[in-house]
Amino acid sequence: MTYERPVRESGEKFTLEVEGLGYAVQLPWVWLPADSGEIRIASLDLVGQTRLNRDLGRLLAAKLRPLLAGKKRVAMLTAVEKSLQLAQVVAEELGFDEIAVAHNRVKPHMEPARRPVLQVGADSITSGDKFLALYERSLSIVNEAADGVILLDDVISTGSTMLALQALLESSARFANLPAVPPVLAMACAAVEGTPAIEPVVSVAQLPAPIFRARS
Repeated sequence: MTYERPVRESGEKFTLEVEGLGYAVQLPWVWLPADSGEIRIASLDLVGQTRLNRDLGRLLAAKLRPLLAGKKRVAMLTAVEKSLQLAQVVAEELGFDEIAVAHNRVKPHMEPARRPVLQVGADSITSGDKFLALYERSLSIVNEAADGVILLDDVISTGSTMLALQALLESSARFANLPAVPPVLAMACAAVEGTPAIEPVVSVAQLPAPIFRARS
């Protein structure tokens, strides 16, 4: 039986076709505030999308699996909250028992006065200016990944979130006095938006480049 994904947003749509997915995904075109104007994007919002996360996650995991061949000490690092469901699917498919998570703020349970917390700034088209923080458990996960780390996000556009995750990885290695920073095996995502200036990127879908409109 063919699955037809329900359309729940109004307005104009972008049809996202993903090889191997088996169904099209209708994404709303949205305008986001930007310096001196607005940016139009096809909005791939994976939060709460149970089936879409599962299906995209399995496709992404299949592309990442060859990178793990012969490696035993590998970790995954992602950022809350838009990519977390996708990351959990990919992690389960690849056999990870846990993943490292960069939070968007320092939370009380991290006990920053008593336990190590590292924090860096990031800038995202959809999230704006933000901070990403790694606390004790996630620090341990990435620092034990001598064979490499997969950085994962939902959508890579400017690449700023990926660069922030990489900065956290480097800061974590310095904090732990590691002889070397664990290598980045891939910067992975469900979809690439436009042409990001970072590599290597592993993705399963392509979104159109954002369009800027000056404020009148």
